[in-house]
Amino acid sequence: MTNPLRSGRLPVLLFLFAAMGLLALSPYAAANPPGFGGSFDEVVRLATKEGKVHFGSSLRLDEAKLVLEGFEKAYPKIKVEYIPGVDGQVSERILTEATGGLVEYDLVNVPSGLQSRFRKAGVFAGPLEWRKRYPKAPGEHFSPDNYLAVVSFIPRVIAYNPSLVPPDRVPKSWQDCLDPYWKGRFIVRIRPHAFVGLWYAWGEEKIIQYVKRLKENQPIWGRGSYDESAVQITAGEVPMMCGIHYTTVFNVLRRDPQAKIAAVFPTETPVGMGETIVILKGAKSPNAAFLLAGWLASLEGQKGYEKIGRASPFIEGTEMRKKLQKASVKIFFGGWEEEQYAPQRTTKIVSAWGFR
Repeated sequence: MTNPLRSGRLPVLLFLFAAMGLLALSPYAAANPPGFGGSFDEVVRLATKEGKVHFGSSLRLDEAKLVLEGFEKAYPKIKVEYIPGVDGQVSERILTEATGGLVEYDLVNVPSGLQSRFRKAGVFAGPLEWRKRYPKAPGEHFSPDNYLAVVSFIPRVIAYNPSLVPPDRVPKSWQDCLDPYWKGRFIVRIRPHAFVGLWYAWGEEKIIQYVKRLKENQPIWGRGSYDESAVQITAGEVPMMCGIHYTTVFNVLRRDPQAKIAAVFPTETPVGMGETIVILKGAKSPNAAFLLAGWLASLEGQKGYEKIGRASPFIEGTEMRKKLQKASVKIFFGGWEEEQYAPQRTTKIVSAWGFR
C-alpha cells in the first residue's frame, strides 16, 4: 500500500476527511431514517396512506382544537387523534413504556426537564431533515441535533389590572417592579421563569442583585399556577404581577374580553420555549407525525398557535412578531441550551429569595 506521507496525498486526504466532518455536522446532511419519505411529496403520500397520527401534548382540548383545525383542513385524509395532558408524570410513563418497546404515541410533547433522559434512552426517531423539508420554518424551531421541534413560544411579561393601575403607573420594564409605589402590592411567582429567561442577557451577577432588590419591595409570593395569579389580578385583589406567561393573559381575555387584565411586553422581553415535540422511535405513523410537526413549526401552523397566544416571534407574518416589533422591545431567547441550565439558575434565584 502506498504511504500517504511519502506520496504527497496526505493533504488531499486531510481535506477529504475535513469535508466529510463538515457534512456530518451539517443540518442537511443526514437523510431521514428508514420508514420516512425521501422527499416532501413522498412524506405527504405516505402520511396520507397512514391515515392518522396519534399526538399527545400539554394543550387543553379547547386549545388543541384551535391549533389543529388548520392542519385538518389542509390534510383532510389524515386524522389527528389528540390526547391532552401529556406532561409531567404522563411523560415519565411514556418514557418508561417507550424504553420497553411499547410506543403508543407517534408525536409527543417532551418537557424540557425530561429531554436528556429521553435522549439517553434512545427513544427518539431521527435525526430528521427538518430544515431541508421545512425551509421556511426558522432554525430556532429545531434542535441542533435535529430530533426535536419547538412549536410554541412563551414571552414573559408584566400583567396588571387596568381599572386599578393609572396609565402613568403602568410598568414598562423589569426595573419598574422595583418602584416603591408597588411595595407589598404586586405578585412574583416563586418559580421564576421570567428571570431565568433574562439570565441569558443579564448574566448571574445582575440577575441575583435584581431579584434580591425585588424581594426588598415585598412582593406577594405566588405559589400556585399562573392562572390562579391571573384570577387575583382580574378580581382586583392585586393590581400587578411582575413575570407571567403572556399566553395566560391572552387566554383570559380570549375567554372573557371584558376581563380586567392587560399585558405589557417589557423593554427586555425573554421568550421561552413552549411545546417541544418529538417523533418516537417505532411510531406507527412516522410520516404523518413528521408532516404534522413540520406544519406546526411553519407559518401555517403558527396561525393556530396565535389563537392561544403562543405563536413564534421568529416567523415573519405572525401576530406575535408584529406585537413585539410594535412594542419596540428587545427579545431575549436563550435557545435550546437554556433548558439545560434552567434548573441550576432557578435554584440560585430561589435561594436568593430565601426559599431554600
